[in-house]
Amino acid sequence: MLKAIAKSRVFDLVGVIIVLLSAFLSGYLFETLDEVTHWGGISPLVPFGLISVGSSVLSLYSDRLTARMNNLGNWIGLAGVILSGTIDYLLGNKGAIFTYPVTFIIQAWAIKVWMNSDQYKARKAPTGMKGGLIITSLIVCSFGFSYFTNAIAFTQHDWLFYTTTLVFALSLIANAFNALKLRVQWQFWGLYNIVQLLKALIQGNFANVGKYIYYIINSISGLSYWKD
Repeated sequence: MLKAIAKSRVFDLVGVIIVLLSAFLSGYLFETLDEVTHWGGISPLVPFGLISVGSSVLSLYSDRLTARMNNLGNWIGLAGVILSGTIDYLLGNKGAIFTYPVTFIIQAWAIKVWMNSDQYKARKAPTGMKGGLIITSLIVCSFGFSYFTNAIAFTQHDWLFYTTTLVFALSLIANAFNALKLRVQWQFWGLYNIVQLLKALIQGNFANVGKYIYYIINSISGLSYWKD
């Protein structure tokens, strides 16, 4: 069943519907750029909400296609990184000028690695002392970089700061494992989505609850598909 979910085009469509519904219930689906930035000029004519939804849909299809081991998902993810980074920066995330270029490089690396590998074959995780050292170093560096960049973006080190630091570090680790085409990425994506779900519940952002439940299911189905 889980493998069928990973391959299902209907489940793709369900994800798009959840994204649209989440945006509508959150009240930003039809927001303009002026409502977000108050720049004036032509900003009232820019459909910022719809552009943000488009970015979310790109991210969703990137995840769905990589779950099916389709390298097109990495190409879509590359476009999604550019769009998401621009949106985050416009929303006031000063750290975006550091975080998204790194994510872009990792995503571009993934495209190259996947092009030079068998389409339906995952790579084995490095083992032994050397493998453990590589994985540990990657995790430590990801958390360190996440802390540094989020310290720039946040003025207060409250629970939101630490939660954002955690989720970005997890995304870096998962993206790096995806670039290496390692199956273990799906455990980290699952953990990432669980933290995002808890964050949405704490903030009372119930429109995002369904979205992250969907992503958790996608992570589990992706792991099942990659095991085959």
